[in-house]
Amino acid sequence: MKIIRALEEFHDTQSPVILAAGCFDGLHIGHAAVIKKAIERARAVDGEAWVFTFDPHPAKVLMPDRAPPLIFTTNQQSSHLQAMGVDGCILQPFTVDFMKQEPEAFFENLCNRIPALAGISVGEDWSFGRNRAGNAELLTKLCTERGMFFSAHPQVCWKGERVSSTRIREAIKLGHMADAIGMLGRPVSTIGTVEHGKKIGRVLGYPTANIAPENDMLPPRGIYAAKLRVGQAAYPAAAYIGHRGTFHENEPQVLEVYLLDETGVDLYGQHVEVSYIEYIRGDQVFEDAEKLKQQIVVDIAAIRKALAN
Repeated sequence: MKIIRALEEFHDTQSPVILAAGCFDGLHIGHAAVIKKAIERARAVDGEAWVFTFDPHPAKVLMPDRAPPLIFTTNQQSSHLQAMGVDGCILQPFTVDFMKQEPEAFFENLCNRIPALAGISVGEDWSFGRNRAGNAELLTKLCTERGMFFSAHPQVCWKGERVSSTRIREAIKLGHMADAIGMLGRPVSTIGTVEHGKKIGRVLGYPTANIAPENDMLPPRGIYAAKLRVGQAAYPAAAYIGHRGTFHENEPQVLEVYLLDETGVDLYGQHVEVSYIEYIRGDQVFEDAEKLKQQIVVDIAAIRKALAN
C-alpha cells in the first residue's frame, strides 16, 4: 500500500481513484463499511481504492487539552488498511489553515490534486470544511455535477446503538472487551517495543515481557487473556496492566505479558502487538509474593479457558 503524507504529494495515476474519506480512529465496523464500499467500486471500474484521513487527528489540533486518546496508532491504522485491500492512504496534516477551507474549496482541491478522482465514499454523518459546513448532501451535489460516484453509508449499529470511536473508547475504559471487540470487528490491541524490566516475573517463575506502549490509551488496570503477535507469529498470553503494588509503591504503570507456553523466542527489542481478548480481573495488591503466585495459577487457568472459547 502506498502512503503519502499530504494531498500535495499525490502522483497522478491513469487508473480511476475512489476515495474513502474520514477520521477512521480504530477502523471500527462502521469505518470498514465506508472503506469497503470504496474498494468495491474501485474494483468494479478497474481503479484504485484510496483512503483520505488526517494526521494528527483534528481533535488534537482543535482542542489539544481535551482531545480523546486515540484507539489506534498511525502504524496500526496503516497496517489494517493494507490488510483490507486499500491501494493507498493520504495522511493529510490537519492544520488551522486547512480547517479554514470552505467545503467547496476542499472538494475542488481534492479534484485538482487527484485528477483521476472518480468517486468518494463517506459515512452519512461525515462533515468537512470551515465550521464543518460540508456534509453528505453537499458532496452528493458536487459529485453529481462532475459525474462522479458518491456513497454516504448509513450508520452501523451494535446492540441497537450507533457505532462510534467515542463509544468504543468508553467500552475500553470500562474493560468491556466483548463490546469493544464487537464494534471494532477485532480485539483491542496495543503495539510497542519489548524492553528490559526488573525481572520480577522471572523471580516468581513467570517471566514477562515488559512493553513500552505506543498507543494513547490502554484498557483499565488488571489481568487479561491476550495474544502476543511478533511478526507473523501469535502466542497465547496473559497480559498485566498496573503498578505492581505488591512489590512497589508509586511505581509507574507497566504493561507486561507472559507467554502461556514456553517458546524460547527472544522478545527483547522486538516490536510486538498485544491483543486483549477478555478482561479477567482488576489489579490487586497481595500480602506477599506467595499469595500472588497462588493467584497467578488461578488467573492462568481462567485465561486458558477464555482463549479456548
